Amino acid sequence: MFKYKNVLIYGYSTSGKAVERVLINMDINYRIYDDNMKLGGGKYLFKLSKADIKKFDLIVVSPGVSIFNKKIMYAESEGIRVISELEFGYLICPYPIIAVTGTNGKTTVVKMIEHILNVSGYNVKALGNVGQPLTEVVNYENLDFVIAEVSSFQLEATYKFKPYIGVLLNIDDDHLDRHKSFENYLRLKVGLFKNCNSKDFAVLGGQNEIINNFKNVVFTKYVLGQDCFVLNDDIVYEDEVVCKLSELNDVTYIDNVLAVISVLKIIGLDNAKIVAGINTFVGLSHRLEFVEEIDGVVYYNDSKSTNPHATINAVKKLNNYENITLLLGGQDKGFDFAKLISDLPSNVKRIVAFGKAKKKIAKVCREKIECYVYQKMADAVYQAKLVTEDGVVLLSPACASFDEFDSYAHRGECFKKQVLSFGESTMSKGEVC
Repeated sequence: MFKYKNVLIYGYSTSGKAVERVLINMDINYRIYDDNMKLGGGKYLFKLSKADIKKFDLIVVSPGVSIFNKKIMYAESEGIRVISELEFGYLICPYPIIAVTGTNGKTTVVKMIEHILNVSGYNVKALGNVGQPLTEVVNYENLDFVIAEVSSFQLEATYKFKPYIGVLLNIDDDHLDRHKSFENYLRLKVGLFKNCNSKDFAVLGGQNEIINNFKNVVFTKYVLGQDCFVLNDDIVYEDEVVCKLSELNDVTYIDNVLAVISVLKIIGLDNAKIVAGINTFVGLSHRLEFVEEIDGVVYYNDSKSTNPHATINAVKKLNNYENITLLLGGQDKGFDFAKLISDLPSNVKRIVAFGKAKKKIAKVCREKIECYVYQKMADAVYQAKLVTEDGVVLLSPACASFDEFDSYAHRGECFKKQVLSFGESTMSKGEVC
C-alpha cells in the first residue's frame, strides 16, 4: 500500500511526467520541481527552499537528478525518503521483472530478449532506460514479464527494487562525473541484486570486478564464460549444447548473445525458439551501424558508444579493416583518454576530435597518433572524409552527446544524414541537422 501523502516530483522530463500520471489517479497530493524549468503556480514550484522540502514525505527523482544534489542531500538529512522513478515503478509493477544493467550492451540485450519472447508466444514489454519509464507499466495488461533496462543513475535511490532475473553484463569506467569514483559506480551496478533471494536468478559477466562481489549469494547465478560459453562451434549452457555458433546470423557481440540465451534458458524457452528469435532480431540503430560505402570509404555509426570501453570494443569488431579514421568527442564524462588512445589497435590511423572534449583528446594524441580538431561534429565528419582513402570512418565518440545534440540518437542521425549527403551531387561540408 502506498503510504505517502505529500510527494515531490523532482525532474519533469519523461520519467517525472509518468510519475505524475500515476499520482493523479491515486489522488495523492503532489508538487513538481525542475532545476531547468522555472515554472510557478498550481502544481509547479518556482523554487525549492528548505522549508518547501520539509513539506514532503517522499521525493521521486528523475534519472537526471543526482543523489549528490544539495537539495536531495538536505532532504535525506531531514529523514525524507528519496526514491528513483525506477523504484516508484517497481512499487506499482505487478509483473516479474527481468532487469539488465552493465556499462555496455544493455539496450541490445533488452530488446533482443523482448523480441525473442514475444515471437515465442509470451507477452512482454521492454521499459526503463530503453525508452518508456518503468512507471508506464500501468498502461500494459497481462504481461508475462517486464524487461527493464536499468542505468546506474536509476539505481542511485532504490531500496526495494528486486528483479526476478538480474543481468549484469560488464563493468568499466563510466559516468565518473556523476558517481565520483569507479567504486561508487560498481557498487550501484552490483546493487541491482541487493534484495534478491533464493527464488531469484543472476546472469553475470565474467569479469573479476563483478564475480568477486558474488562469492556467497543466496540466489542462483550463471556466469558468462563458465555456465554459458562457446566451445569450438557449440554454444553451451549448463553442459547442454543450445545451438551451433554457425547457425546464428550475427554474432558480432557474442557476450550479449550468451546473456540472452542464459535468460531464456532460465525461463525455460526451447532451443529452436531461441535460435529462431536470435536470427530474426534486427540490430539497433547507432550501435556499430553500417551507414554507406562511398568512394571506397565505409562509414559506421556507433554513436551509442559513450565511453572508452565501448569505443575499443567497436574498433576491435572492425579488425578486418587496415585503415580506420576514428571520430572522438562530445561532452567529457571524466574519462582517461590517454588510456583509450594507448589501447587503440594499430589499424586506427588517425583521430578527428570534436566537441567540448576535443582539446583533452588532442592533448593525449600528441606525438602518438595523427589528430585533427574541430568544434562541430559536422566539420569533423567532413575532415574525416577528406583524409580517409580505402578505409573506414567510424563515429564511436566515447563521450556524451549533450554539448551539441539532444541525445546519442540525435547525434547518430545527424552523422548518417551528413554521410549520405556525400553520395549526392551537393555534399554537406557543415551542419546538416
